Amino acid sequence: MIPTYSQQVLRNFVVIEGLDGAGTSTQASMLADNLNREGTKAILSWEPTSGPIGTLIKQIMRGRLAATDDRKTTERLLAHLFATDRHDHLYNKIDGIESQTAKGFVAISTRYFFSSYAYNARTEADFDLVDRLNRDFPLPQAIVYLKVPLDVALDRIGKRDVREFYEHEAELKRVAGNFDRILEPVRDRVVEVETNGDLHDCAQKVLAGVKRLIAQ
Repeated sequence: MIPTYSQQVLRNFVVIEGLDGAGTSTQASMLADNLNREGTKAILSWEPTSGPIGTLIKQIMRGRLAATDDRKTTERLLAHLFATDRHDHLYNKIDGIESQTAKGFVAISTRYFFSSYAYNARTEADFDLVDRLNRDFPLPQAIVYLKVPLDVALDRIGKRDVREFYEHEAELKRVAGNFDRILEPVRDRVVEVETNGDLHDCAQKVLAGVKRLIAQ
């Protein structure tokens, strides 16, 4: 199963991807800080967003709101909700990614549609659904994929107050395999960084890779 990625590329759009526990939020924040420090205007966002649809997604994933008792139905509902939230994230006129990049900002998002393919595409039918919902969204100019050993990811997740229903060993193994597969067609846009080392060394590798890609 190969994703049907759009041929459109949104310049100055950077996406940070990886397993839960890989450090996506930390590295996204450090990347924004480093770019701003160097004089490149950068803004930070994330998916699910803090908007009304993104908030609903978080409640479902944390078990605070039961969408349905059936896991498969819940995941298909989440695939639709993520795509709807993503559309708002990209195109809303107040602080959407498209409008921010048009103003000259480098827009950094923790997660994008790659996570939908990796997490929600459990079967071929699920993959087809995710593909239909996301194929028209533009590709980012740069994709940072943070890799981390599974035991390290699980250790970091175990320290969280609230765990989401994907944050377990079997799920993370499945998701890691999916990421490797779905990123293969866009490897020329991917900066791959191991995050099991010094935090600041990782951040410098992310910064160097992103600067190289957004300069092209």
